[in-house]
Amino acid sequence: MVIVGSGFSGIAMAARLAQQGITDVVILERADDLGGTWRDNRYPGCACDVPSHLYSLSFAPKPDWSRDFATAQEIWDYLRDCARRFGLLDRIVLGADVVDARWAGDHWSVAAADGREWTAAALVLAVGGLHVTKRPDIPGLGSFAGPILHTADWPADDGLTGARVAIIGTGASAVQLVPALAARVEALTVFQRSASWIVPRHDRSWSPQRQRRYARMPWTARLARWATYARLEVRVLGFGRWDRARQVAEARSLAHLAAAVPDPTVREALTPRYALGCKRVLLSDDYWPTFAEPHVTLVTEPIQAVEPTGIRTRDGVLHQVGAIVLATGFDPAGSYSRMTIVGLGERTLSEAWTRGRATHLGIAVAGFPELYLLLGPNTALGHNSVLLQIETAIDHVLDALRRADRSGPHVVTQAAQARFGRWVRRRTRQTVWASGCDSWYLDEQGRNVTLWPASTVRYRLQARRSRDRDYRRA
Repeated sequence: MVIVGSGFSGIAMAARLAQQGITDVVILERADDLGGTWRDNRYPGCACDVPSHLYSLSFAPKPDWSRDFATAQEIWDYLRDCARRFGLLDRIVLGADVVDARWAGDHWSVAAADGREWTAAALVLAVGGLHVTKRPDIPGLGSFAGPILHTADWPADDGLTGARVAIIGTGASAVQLVPALAARVEALTVFQRSASWIVPRHDRSWSPQRQRRYARMPWTARLARWATYARLEVRVLGFGRWDRARQVAEARSLAHLAAAVPDPTVREALTPRYALGCKRVLLSDDYWPTFAEPHVTLVTEPIQAVEPTGIRTRDGVLHQVGAIVLATGFDPAGSYSRMTIVGLGERTLSEAWTRGRATHLGIAVAGFPELYLLLGPNTALGHNSVLLQIETAIDHVLDALRRADRSGPHVVTQAAQARFGRWVRRRTRQTVWASGCDSWYLDEQGRNVTLWPASTVRYRLQARRSRDRDYRRA
């Protein structure tokens, strides 16, 4: 098997295969180290917004997390430890930038940019959705005289201490970065297109006693994991379009805002104008309080252009800064579109997805035999840990591989894929994601192509097995 990507999905897939005694596996990684999202995101303040109990693989527990919400470095270290623990290091090929994969009748032929090639009976794309950076198309951006940084491409020495810095974007990375940078820059100007819903994080460190208890009595860690899971899973109720739970959460968030930001003008600008959950809900204890600092400025006027010495907004004001940080996120489809994937009848994945990223359960694509996606379209979550989705999809893949061993390569049927697409569209209409805001969850036509619009329990029931009726011989 060939696995493309060495983030959580790729490492987890290879580890489960190793547990099954399947060692004829290669993991192709384009970068110079494993880790995916947690290798690339090193900006100040970077951490997980899912509790540590649930941001680890169920079959590879870690009893000694440092805090409730682990830092990026700690998660990256955990991934490398998992690779060592399951004997995967010698199966990872670094610097292998996969650009082409073709179904050749009974196997996949995979090629890297440097000309190296691999063949495999099955191909797993574990490339994730938070990988290809999104950079804004702002007039004059290339003319700026100072450094321009992106949160997913952070240098070891950013040189921003004591500088006048602008941050463009107020999403998940900005919410973590703004407080961290504000503590060491001369002035910080945050350019906001739309306000974000934020709920308190309540992050706490883990004591040595707690770590020892989890190590000596693993059942206590499992119990804590299940309790955390149940607490987060209940939140799915709040994503119903008119659900009372959402209204209660909105009231608590606004109370947090009122307590954190005394200036009524700034507080008004930071107040979201859409339903909580329509865009990604963010967690932070210190983002909103940062705007009470005298050297931190919030700008809501749209950006007109970037000039050599700063950013000019449409009201004519030039905001002079010495550095610009782009906290503008990722292109969820970019990880797939940068590769040429060719299936039956010489049809490419890009052609198959011309009218939307159609899949069956976010795992298989009609016309592409023995091709499997991990954390594919419509499997991300707004309420719980995506690692739960990844592990369910891996169970599906393992089941499908057993079928292929018995009776040869298979491909998901167009009927199964269409049935799943209809269900996603129907189900999404009942959620807050269809309430009218513009978010990266939706494609250009306003269709949900990112999130699983139900509980993780339902995904587990639907996707953990690869049903024969949904597949045919290739």
